[in-house]
Amino acid sequence: MNRYQGFTLIELLVVISIIGVLASIVLASLNSARVKARDARRIADLNQIRTALNFYYDSNNAYPSVGGWVYSISSSAWIPGLSPTYISTVPIDPVNTGCPAGSPWTGGSAYCYVYGYPQYTFPQTYDLVALLEDPNNPQNCALPNGGKFWKYHTDTDGSHPWCGPAPGYNYSSSLYADH
Repeated sequence: MNRYQGFTLIELLVVISIIGVLASIVLASLNSARVKARDARRIADLNQIRTALNFYYDSNNAYPSVGGWVYSISSSAWIPGLSPTYISTVPIDPVNTGCPAGSPWTGGSAYCYVYGYPQYTFPQTYDLVALLEDPNNPQNCALPNGGKFWKYHTDTDGSHPWCGPAPGYNYSSSLYADH
């Protein structure tokens, strides 16, 4: 009687390939969960900043004044006058890859938070913007909102939408904004 003492090469290759396929499925699932977790954090961060901005407004009758857009590049005090009185530290994006010109509106991989306060044009409002990673996030401005394809805009009449389809605007469809 002939007895085999181990596995054949074919059996080993089949088992290794099955383990490889299962491992890649698990890693893909983990990456998707990480993306969703970072997006949830971005939305929570902007909500915290909004609360701090409202406290600031209650005390000063205006939002923190900036010359244009300010970006959450590295400092926890990127919105002037907000920390530590109204929030201990102003959050920055979990990925925080920096913000080249035009970001995060242009999309790509420019993950940062942006604050703007058009003090003279719209004195009662501000803009907080973040770029989300998950294109299927229900907070994405690309998803329909009341029959329109944009949710967030600066002008009250909607003449400057941040998410298309508007002539002359080519902003990212993965924005999340707060006013």
